[in-house]
Amino acid sequence: MRLNWKNTFIIGLGFFGVGLVWPLYNAYMPILYSKFIGSKTIIGYLMTIDNWLALTLTPFIGFLSDRTRTRFGRRIPYLLVFAPLSALFLMLIPVGWETSLWLLLGASIMMNLSMACWRSPIVALMPDVTPPPLRSKANGIINFMGGLAYIVAMYGGAILYRMYPGLPFAGSALLLLIVTAIFYLWIREPEGSTEKAERFQIGFIKDRSAIFMLLAIFCWFVAYNSLETWVTTYGRDYLGMHEADVASLLTFSGGAFLIFAIPSGFLADGFGPFKGLGRKRTIIGGLLMMILAFFLLGLQSNLKSVWYLFLLVGFAWSWVNINSYPMITQMAKAGQIGAYTGMYYLSSSLANIAGPPLFGWVFDNFGYGFFFPMGILFMALAVLCMLMVTRGEKEPTAADAQ
Repeated sequence: MRLNWKNTFIIGLGFFGVGLVWPLYNAYMPILYSKFIGSKTIIGYLMTIDNWLALTLTPFIGFLSDRTRTRFGRRIPYLLVFAPLSALFLMLIPVGWETSLWLLLGASIMMNLSMACWRSPIVALMPDVTPPPLRSKANGIINFMGGLAYIVAMYGGAILYRMYPGLPFAGSALLLLIVTAIFYLWIREPEGSTEKAERFQIGFIKDRSAIFMLLAIFCWFVAYNSLETWVTTYGRDYLGMHEADVASLLTFSGGAFLIFAIPSGFLADGFGPFKGLGRKRTIIGGLLMMILAFFLLGLQSNLKSVWYLFLLVGFAWSWVNINSYPMITQMAKAGQIGAYTGMYYLSSSLANIAGPPLFGWVFDNFGYGFFFPMGILFMALAVLCMLMVTRGEKEPTAADAQ
């Protein structure tokens, strides 16, 4: 059983498109909103509007894609339709920032709704064509593409932001259109897959491991997404740094994630004679490193001088992020990959709903000094949840038994 590297990298182009949008959105939208709104709590709630609207849409689209049949395949049609719409609304965000809050809100909501309609189908394409024992490795590759997009978005976005705050959004929209064109012109979804469609039953409700896995995903996304959302504001308002300088530091975490994305999959699932640490232990190790990094970052008065801690964050995040999605798909029954992918993103969407306003409320009432301690708390809760997970490891193959 061997991984098809070429096809997996091609599928990763879709994840590249996803990786272009969210870092810019999380880093700069609070700054754009602050032109019209002074309350950090309100801004935090506004950063969750898209997640409220996509809360049921994301798992529904994943479920729907399991049963979609077109000449382009099951998953790709969603990208061909909704990715260009995402690009259109991305380009309208700077227009709203220049004109009115209502246009800014409308463009943001519509962009996120469009993203929700193609994100889970494209991610579900990977387990469609990848046997279960190889999914951590394949997920490392597509997340490598996402990490590459993160570097392009944050490093290039910081340069463009200094020129004009709306340029990062216009630039990411253009790149998103290019990715869509590549899919349309050169990529055809394979007719076969590793799963056959069957009637969907919500089995995770009775699955103790799946429930605790989804709770762990929720907790670590609360911590990590709140870091991405608020770190620029934290650096500007609490440490006196320029927001572009803080945002550019995220390229170090993105770079470390990019470098270790593929090795993290091999670390968990093994390669050659090395049997691997297992997905659960790899994830817990990453969470513990995240706790250490957050603790050290919270002691600093100037984040720019500790850029290496952002490297640690990206390194640790690769251990967590690369192996969590394969664990969820390992728990899914035949024909439920899209639906379980939707549940994965449902947990992260709930985290986006809870995290930013909670952190914003803490800042408004207790100050920015609680920023990193809050992150440590939720990472620790994720560790406790992962200790209760007993399923999701790769199944042994015939080669493993020899």
